[in-house]
Amino acid sequence: MRSITASIVGMSLIALAMPAKAGVLDDLLIRPGVDEADYDTCARDLVRGKISAATAADACAKAQRPRDLGICVDRITRNNIAGEDALSVCRQVRRPVEASTCVVDIRQRAPQTSLVNVLSGCRRSLLPERFSRCVVDLSRELKLATDQSIATCIDATDRSRDVVPTVLPGSTTTPPVTTPPSGSTSPTPPVSPGQTTPTPPTTTPGSSTPGTVTPQRF
Repeated sequence: MRSITASIVGMSLIALAMPAKAGVLDDLLIRPGVDEADYDTCARDLVRGKISAATAADACAKAQRPRDLGICVDRITRNNIAGEDALSVCRQVRRPVEASTCVVDIRQRAPQTSLVNVLSGCRRSLLPERFSRCVVDLSRELKLATDQSIATCIDATDRSRDVVPTVLPGSTTTPPVTTPPSGSTSPTPPVSPGQTTPTPPTTTPGSSTPGTVTPQRF
């Protein structure tokens, strides 16, 4: 008990000694590793991508991971893509760094692909890196147009996976009914100690059934 009490007191003193900081749980659980330097990096990367200061400030302030947002915009703009177009993708996805990899990968391996389709596909996909591999590999191996591969891969990633129905559509199969083997008897109810086994009542012709009242004549 003394060790437990000492531990609790020690943790309380440490908590009181730590400076109060707004959103500390948000930093630990939702935005791990975010600090003030991340906002500097984000702002610098966005301004380098020819994004206005007002737009960059708004985007970095609202980003859950400002450093990742800046990396995303910087990578995309290095491939001759306008900063505003890059920001429209990076600020609307859950994985900005993967989204930038998606855009760069498709643009470098299939430069003839429509930029609008590339940006839209990488923005819509929940798994951008996997999406880009799907687009590039299908286009190369199947000789498909990249725009067609983008449409095919985005439809596949939107579909639910690992969902197996327990009953096939139109099936009328019902669970089998088990019957006791022939010659078996149904179990008798248990009898408590001191209690005699009840016997079913017997009736003779002309006798009344127990529980019934025979009317009398007066």
